[in-house]
Amino acid sequence: MAKNYAVRAGQRISVRHPFLYHGESFHGKGHLWDLSESGWRATGDRPVTQGSVMPVYIELPPDGEESKYLFIESAIVRWSSGCDAGWEIQTIDAASRSRLIRFLDQVRDKLP
Repeated sequence: MAKNYAVRAGQRISVRHPFLYHGESFHGKGHLWDLSESGWRATGDRPVTQGSVMPVYIELPPDGEESKYLFIESAIVRWSSGCDAGWEIQTIDAASRSRLIRFLDQVRDKLP
């Protein structure tokens, strides 16, 4: 069976940050392995199914007076294998998107 692949919209950066996700009947937590402006790969304590859409909170170092959590209104699970999954951002407000981009730029600036 052939798999369909899409070109990733942004470079993924290796990170190790906690995240929280909220399905219809559960709350999960896990860790990101890589992150980009359009999504991430993570392992969670609750398995998710491909096509699931839910709100997500990614724990980032606080940026000034902002919360340590970056809120993503909705993210869709593009693939899953047990507790590992690839997520794509669907809805994020402008302030959160700006904060995500600033964070990724800071991480990129520290790379060798």
